[in-house]
Order: sequence, then C-alpha cells, then structure tokens
Amino acid sequence: MDDTSSKFRRIGAGFCGTVWTAAEGGSAYKREDGGPDRSLRNDSNMHQRLSDCMRDTIVQIPIHHDFITPNDDWWGRNLSRFPEGYKPCNMIHAQRIPAVRGEIRQLLTIRFCPPGLANEILESDTNRDCLIRPYLGRRRISRPSRFRAFSLRNYPLHIDQMEELGIPEDDIRDYARAMAEALAVMHWVGEVDGNDIEFVLATPNNGTGMRKDMEGRIWHNALGEHQMWLLDFDLVRDMTMDEQGVRQAVTAFLKNDPFCPRPDQHSELWATFRQQYLVISEKCLSNSKVLHRDHVSQTQSLPELFIHLLESQT
Repeated sequence: MDDTSSKFRRIGAGFCGTVWTAAEGGSAYKREDGGPDRSLRNDSNMHQRLSDCMRDTIVQIPIHHDFITPNDDWWGRNLSRFPEGYKPCNMIHAQRIPAVRGEIRQLLTIRFCPPGLANEILESDTNRDCLIRPYLGRRRISRPSRFRAFSLRNYPLHIDQMEELGIPEDDIRDYARAMAEALAVMHWVGEVDGNDIEFVLATPNNGTGMRKDMEGRIWHNALGEHQMWLLDFDLVRDMTMDEQGVRQAVTAFLKNDPFCPRPDQHSELWATFRQQYLVISEKCLSNSKVLHRDHVSQTQSLPELFIHLLESQT
C-alpha cells in the first residue's frame, strides 16, 4: 500500500488529465483536470468493463480500485499531498503500471537519444517514469535530428527501432498477436470501438493482482523482462453489432496512434495481426451468450468486414 503521508508527484499528463503517484509501485491517481470534452467517468466505466471481459487475454489492464468524486471523504485525508492550489475533482484510483527498469532506460537513451542530451535524460527524475509505446504500424521516415527533443515518458518505439535493438521477429509477431487479441475481445465481447486506447510495454506486475497464468506471457529480449499493458479508455465508445458499428471501429483504428500493424498485403506482420484478429473474433462470437440463433451468421461476418474495410481504406 502507498504511504498515506507521502506527497504525490506527477508521472504523466494527457488530454483527459494528469496522473500522480506516491511510490514506485502501488497506486496511480488519474485526475480529471484536462480537456473539457474528456470524461473520466466514461474512462472508469470502460476500464471496469474491459477488465472484466479481458481477464484471459495476454494484455494486462491495471486494476481499477475506485472512482473518487470531488465530494468524497478521500480528499479530506489526501488533498494536502498534492501541490498547493490543486482542488478536489473526479479521479480514478488504479494500479500503477510499473515503469521500465533503469538498464532499459539507459539502453534506449544510449541508442536513440541525441548525444548532447543523454546525460541530462539519464539523470532526470521525470524520465524514470518510462513506459514504451510499441509502434508496430510505423517506421521512422528518417533518423531523428541530433537537435530533436527527447523524452522517455511514453517513449514511441517504432518497428525499425525494434529491429535495430535485435528484438526477435517472433517476439514482434507476438506483440501483434497480443494487440489483435485485445482488439477482437474489445469489439465482440466488450462491444466497444477501442477508440484512442494505448498499448505500452512495461515491467511485469509481480505484486498484487498478478494473474497466475501470466508467467508464460512475459517477454524476455533486448527490452528486458516485460509485459504488454492496455490503458486510456476515456474516448472508448459503445458500438452496435452491425455494419455501422464496424465502420465506427474502423474509424477508431485508423485515427489511433500506430500501435497495431497497418494493412499491407506484402507485410507478414499485418498478415499475423489479421489472422489472429479473425481467429479470436470467431471464438468470441461463437461463445457469445447474447446472440440469437438467426443473428449468428450475420454477426460472424462482421470481423471480416472490419478487416476488409481497413484493407480497402489504406
């Protein structure tokens, strides 16, 4: 448990709000102090729904502990732990995703940081809060300028960088399968579009909440020991189980950052993602207790439509 007397420090920020913690492990607190069009209540609801339906997937979802409102008694005990001037607001209390270990932060900095910034990055407290965003759908167009800014927070690791680090092709294909499985379960069990979700690679969760079957789902390669995590659900929306819902999911996929492989008939990685998505989708729909018999065949064609629309629009 967190030390309830220690001060919070900010470990992240996004359009929905800021994220805080008081310890290296333990809890994270996501405040609703971002853009006016973002809903932390929806984030909380979708977080809990997907946690329930994705228990058997390879991808980890942080444990959702509580949704704290501005009038909750929690603030009377804890508001002083935030910097001066912060006020009560809606907030999600969840498990913190463990940051990437020091030796991996050092590796990424040495390999990809402009030389003049390396020491500053390695000595920075801010850059200790490192999560890796795996971009299987993008290669860097050119090598970054030596004058470019660099940060390890939510570090985007492109497919060419994975290859440069010597991450095995089998592991990269497994990342694609994990993403495909997560997306299929979201679509056909959770019945949501997956809009603006984020995948990250981070240190395994060795504490409370670790599923007993996760030992075989930990990767060991140039990035050390790590798991894939899923987060950020505030823009996820319900989708109907018909063509309109599929088109909504296609739009969400194409608008999102390039975590998943992109459609390319010559890409083995896309073929891997495509096959896994269709296989898992079929299992999800076959096991569904919601579908009526006369609706099954129509619904089972929807995953193929999702793939077809992606391939025809890119």
